[in-house]
Amino acid sequence: MSTDKLRLIQCGVGGHGYGWVQHQTSQSPDFDLVAIVDVVDEQLTKVGEEVGIPAERRFKNLEDALKHVEADAILTVTPPVIHAQHAHVAFEHGLHVMTEKPIADTLDNAKRMVEMAEQSGKQLVVSQNYRFSPTVQTLKQLLNDQTVGEFGHGHMDFYIPADFTGSFRETMEFPLLVDMSIHHLDMIRCVTGRNITKVTAQSFRPPWSWYQHDPGLKMLLELEGGIPFSYSGDWSALGRYTSWNGNWRLQCGAGSLHMENDKLLVARCEKWSKDLTVEEVESTPLERGGPAATLHAFAEAIRTGQPAETSGADNLHSFGAVMAGVTSARENRTVEVAELISG
Repeated sequence: MSTDKLRLIQCGVGGHGYGWVQHQTSQSPDFDLVAIVDVVDEQLTKVGEEVGIPAERRFKNLEDALKHVEADAILTVTPPVIHAQHAHVAFEHGLHVMTEKPIADTLDNAKRMVEMAEQSGKQLVVSQNYRFSPTVQTLKQLLNDQTVGEFGHGHMDFYIPADFTGSFRETMEFPLLVDMSIHHLDMIRCVTGRNITKVTAQSFRPPWSWYQHDPGLKMLLELEGGIPFSYSGDWSALGRYTSWNGNWRLQCGAGSLHMENDKLLVARCEKWSKDLTVEEVESTPLERGGPAATLHAFAEAIRTGQPAETSGADNLHSFGAVMAGVTSARENRTVEVAELISG
């Protein structure tokens, strides 16, 4: 193991966690993967053999791992209900924490995690990896540069027939809103540079849905400055589908910016739809994207002591908007995000 690298324990190596260990944590230039944790023996054996983690560094729970392995940080790629527990154990042992999104299962647990990080003086980072793609970052730059004038309002569509049979998403409440829309609301904050202040949401379960709860969602958001932004999605939508980033329209004073199937378009026209021009814009490459970017940002936060862009404290504004959506859908009312975050 390199003495220049930080020592990392990964919790959860099945499902999405398997991709993390295959492509990120076992290959990271910033971290040495010193132990793995999972409740499934077969998965521990499979992953341990594949990436060279010996049996004595494979554990069924984080507490046992910390009794036997020295580490600087943990990554938890587990169901959201486990995140606060892992954060508590890690912070008590003086470790930094990165968690998959959503940050936690409840807003109270998310706020508790942020408080624990502040009290322990350790970094808490959420892997909101969708904001770190060339397309999203270029869209952000186009809007920031006022390529087609001042931003006025926006809309996003997300339709993918995702089948998570056998996973926690099949039975969880509000699977699209809580587990996937957290990415999209975080991207809206990233691209526009504005927090979401109000949420009005309607969730629903189409009659053909294979989910036990609501995979469908209509939301009206208000961003800082009174900017309206609408969102429409269905995780059980059979038919034409969007990319995982969704299809966007950002309406500005002199035209519109679009992200469609991960392509960027700039559209301009005169009144009465005259002289329409549509220009495709190439995305600017990034040094790192996706999970590699969030993992590197986690390492940099540990090394510098400066919070990452997707710190736990910042992420409360994204997760708070999601939970405002849950409250709105349940209570049939518009919810102010600050009401939940500060409450």
